[in-house]
Amino acid sequence: MYQYSKVKDPATGIIPYNHMDKIFKFCKAYANSFTPHSQSILMKGATGLGKTHLSLAIANEVIRRGYGVMYVSAPELVIKLERERFSRDREGGDILETLTACDLLIIDDLGTENHSSYTDSQVYTLFNARMLNHRPVIISTNLSMAELERDYSGRFVSRINGAAQKLDFLGSDLRIKKN
Repeated sequence: MYQYSKVKDPATGIIPYNHMDKIFKFCKAYANSFTPHSQSILMKGATGLGKTHLSLAIANEVIRRGYGVMYVSAPELVIKLERERFSRDREGGDILETLTACDLLIIDDLGTENHSSYTDSQVYTLFNARMLNHRPVIISTNLSMAELERDYSGRFVSRINGAAQKLDFLGSDLRIKKN
């Protein structure tokens, strides 16, 4: 938390340190009270603000409490889905089924994967199946809601809006500040 600015951003009127402290406390409470029916989370914001770090911290606590967690980057997800769909060797099971059934699914860097109508529909199908089964997803992205709608679909964004707590990460790239 020490690296977030304590100066009010003139454009938003928000002090990044205070805002990110609230997000940190929310994530800590979420991890401590997690159940397989917890709400989904959409973490949005620029690169280097701690989205992946916080989602993995949640995962660690959820695993420590005995729940099953699957973590996948969006590019890796797309590769696995395409490989399973178009491979002649079907050994290894159904990745979509595995990702739908786990207690918590974390999809990191949504929007950085190569898009195709097949993979976009599979991302929607995965999120929708988890939502219908009351299984939470944590999605991190650098995209705004408008960009998500442009890259995926209004249906997908509508589902996220209805099912996920949206956390807007603010500040400057912490990796750059660190160096």
